[in-house]
Amino acid sequence: MKAIIFSFLFFLVSLINAYAQVDTLVDVGSYKLHFKIIKGKGAPILFESGGGLDAMQWDSISTVLHDKLNATVITYDRQGFGRSGLDTTKFNILNEVKGLELALERLGYANKSKLLVCHSLGAFYSRLYAFRNPHLVKGIIMLDPRIPSYADMKFARSIFTKLIRNDFSKNDLGLYYVLAAMERNSDFVRTRSIPKDIPIVDIMAEKGPFDSEEENARFKSAQKNFINKRAHSSLVYAKGSSHNIHQDDPDLVISEVLNFYRQNLKYN
Repeated sequence: MKAIIFSFLFFLVSLINAYAQVDTLVDVGSYKLHFKIIKGKGAPILFESGGGLDAMQWDSISTVLHDKLNATVITYDRQGFGRSGLDTTKFNILNEVKGLELALERLGYANKSKLLVCHSLGAFYSRLYAFRNPHLVKGIIMLDPRIPSYADMKFARSIFTKLIRNDFSKNDLGLYYVLAAMERNSDFVRTRSIPKDIPIVDIMAEKGPFDSEEENARFKSAQKNFINKRAHSSLVYAKGSSHNIHQDDPDLVISEVLNFYRQNLKYN
């Protein structure tokens, strides 16, 4: 009898865990966005991947944070990456964020207060989302973020001039359109500031993402200047880490998110 009861309880736990995890495509008009959600009782954590990466970037970190905080964690593939579709006729960062907002509405998270966690180019998207939804964003944790500026636009332009469209296969179209739109998107986001009352943690890598030491120095200086000009913000140094901090030092990322969430968001 005990064995039967144990088996039944195990089945129920498995069923509950399966129900709590959502893996779905959300129709946002001219394309679909792929979402992976682990449901919890605490305020959601919305992850934004770096340029050229999809939601898999966050798999190990998001699971740990859900387990420790009992928070809902939301990851998704941006247009042209992973299992998400791509609308090449209307591709720009504003339409991408509008697509995200519509998807969150259809998933039931449009009006939920959130913590944003972003990496690299993903900081552009978190910045714009916070600009458009300041009442919903309780904080942003940025991993080696891109900071929009005239210097960043100049760098983006130098990348675009080297692109050859035919070098990109059908599976790489998302990356092509991201690179092609970088200068325009940087200019657009540059004029949309994150509200001053939203706290920010910038986790900066020791090793920059570029081959040029001059560009790496610019990249780091932009982050320092960005944080120094803001109240309620701090800079954390990821010693020894490359640009991919989530891979090189996941414990640091998890620790910073845990501390921030417990201090600034309600959780159970």
